[in-house]
Amino acid sequence: MGRRYVFFDIDGTLVSYAGGTGHIPDATRRAVELLRRNGHVPAIATARGAFLARGVAEELGIGLLVCCCGAHILNGTEVLSAVWLPEGALRRLRGTVSEGFVRSAALDDRCVYMDDEDEAVRDYLDGQAGYPCIRPVAELRRAFLMYSFSPDPSASPLFREPIEGVVLDRTQHFIEARPAGTSKWRGILEAARRLGFAPGDVVAFGDGANDAEMLRGASVGVAVGGAPDAVKAAADLVTDDIDAGGILRACAELGLTDGA
Repeated sequence: MGRRYVFFDIDGTLVSYAGGTGHIPDATRRAVELLRRNGHVPAIATARGAFLARGVAEELGIGLLVCCCGAHILNGTEVLSAVWLPEGALRRLRGTVSEGFVRSAALDDRCVYMDDEDEAVRDYLDGQAGYPCIRPVAELRRAFLMYSFSPDPSASPLFREPIEGVVLDRTQHFIEARPAGTSKWRGILEAARRLGFAPGDVVAFGDGANDAEMLRGASVGVAVGGAPDAVKAAADLVTDDIDAGGILRACAELGLTDGA
């Protein structure tokens, strides 16, 4: 098999939370090592900001990062693309927070902007970033992504009215706002254009709703065991849970780790 660019989501795909703490299963580490040994390029496609993905990436020796659902793309220290939310979106966030609607957050390339974090959230985010990364919303000047957290996302004042140049993804627990024209798959396509590999060379692994497009678009899309049915339906292959060695098994089934 020729060289493949193998993109992994992070949370629920590379990183397991079984047992209550985030960890990369040993079998997943082995899969990434074997991919590299067989001449393939492991990469990451995540909703996390680059500063929250770097720890996982460095632990696995991964340099190509499609972050913030395709709005921020890096190859090592080189920024390949950065697409920021429009100023109107930032004004909306600052305004709703000042009116008392504080269950919101935003990400730029170094910080999380939020005003209502608890100690557990702060400890987790600072641990992922490797430094104190939370700043008040009043300091927000630019962002790749915004979030509104609510038991009823449809009632969020932040996104009650459309915002030009912004696409919304809704889940049961939050609304994610990203720049129009961005997604994980479109970020992968931009990385391919910039680095000179073909979309047909892409294999993608994921478990969440924001992974479905890249699973459909990749030459082979792999849904891991904990993925919802709609995500599994978008994939070409459904593998076992990551804590049961699903990623390693799928790489072997696809012939990505032959001869290792």
